[in-house]
Amino acid sequence: MSPKTKMVSLEEFLEIDKTENRIEYFDGEVIYLPFPSIEHQRVLLNIAAEFRNYFRSKPCEAFISPLDLWLIDEEKSVNVKVQPDLMVICDKAGLKENAYYGVPALIIEIISPSNENHDRIKKYIIYMDFGVKEYWIVNPKLKTIEVYILEEDEYKQAAIYKGSDCATSQIFDGLKIHLEEIF
Repeated sequence: MSPKTKMVSLEEFLEIDKTENRIEYFDGEVIYLPFPSIEHQRVLLNIAAEFRNYFRSKPCEAFISPLDLWLIDEEKSVNVKVQPDLMVICDKAGLKENAYYGVPALIIEIISPSNENHDRIKKYIIYMDFGVKEYWIVNPKLKTIEVYILEEDEYKQAAIYKGSDCATSQIFDGLKIHLEEIF
């Protein structure tokens, strides 16, 4: 099962977006997101707590869903609105009341059977194309964290963490997450 989709113009999407909370937009395609499971919420909260502690008194800040992220490429006329599970924002100029317009330094997506292809393919490509420096894919079922780092405009897999491993950020020194405390 995958998220429900629909094709519309940006103007039509902006009207739909006024009344819907769990939707994303990929340059014409509206994706209706399923509600997260209890396990998804538990894992997100655990990761968010670790990130909150790490980023306290630092210039970057972690935000959790449902904060909208708008990725806009005016040269290519591409507009994307997503709701990452967690994103780290260092350039706060794009922060608005209900959304961020810009490119986060790090994004985390927690996959589930209903959204795995969406996060592994569509979002992976979008985040890479827009220059998100680090992308983590968290799998609560397998209890793994995959870390990808942007090098020469392509994601390279830095590591897959599991068991008693400690997931480590490639761009933030000292940011480590003990998997046993997350899952």
